[in-house]
Amino acid sequence: MRNNNKGRNKVATKKLAPPNYLIICEGKETEPNYFNKLKQKINEKFGDRISVVPAIKIKGTGLNTESLVKYTKQYINKSPKVYGQVWVVFDKDDYTDEQFNNAIKLNEYNSGWSNPNFEVWLLSHFKKVSNPLSKNDSLKELKKEFQNANLGNYSKNDKEIFDKVTNDNRLETAIQNCKEMYEQFKTTSSEAIKNPCTTVFMLVENLSEYLK
Repeated sequence: MRNNNKGRNKVATKKLAPPNYLIICEGKETEPNYFNKLKQKINEKFGDRISVVPAIKIKGTGLNTESLVKYTKQYINKSPKVYGQVWVVFDKDDYTDEQFNNAIKLNEYNSGWSNPNFEVWLLSHFKKVSNPLSKNDSLKELKKEFQNANLGNYSKNDKEIFDKVTNDNRLETAIQNCKEMYEQFKTTSSEAIKNPCTTVFMLVENLSEYLK
């Protein structure tokens, strides 16, 4: 006798897709390359088994912190799509403390900020960083970790950056390391002096649920 419950059980175990995500990045290469590959992984894993295909849009702009926040608002106002989650990804980099803090304060959406730069997030896949870093320091440290892990030379325009840094289950390591880094600054009011620190882990932790 045919099992009439088979189809219904299959439907019941489907996992819902994430809401529409919009990720707007300050950088034009490293950040979009990382998130586009993460998006691809989600589509590969759930694209044919979920009720709605994940819609995650990543846009690299090359704008500075405050301009990026204004651009995001304008982009959303003009877009016909409704986004369930909006993230603005940017760095402290060489911007003043005032510019950086204002960007976070003015942002009406989720801020995926990094201090001093996105490389702190990439570096956290290999180790937890405790001492303050300049943007050049974080680049040097990341290059060392790439060499130690036999990943070749670190390049900002590397389209395979996600696969390289998340190999050997390092994604969970990065999230945990950044949680601990973030926690050490819980009593610090100014994000501009939270170094090293990043909130990118909050965005990636949300999306990583769809990789499991």
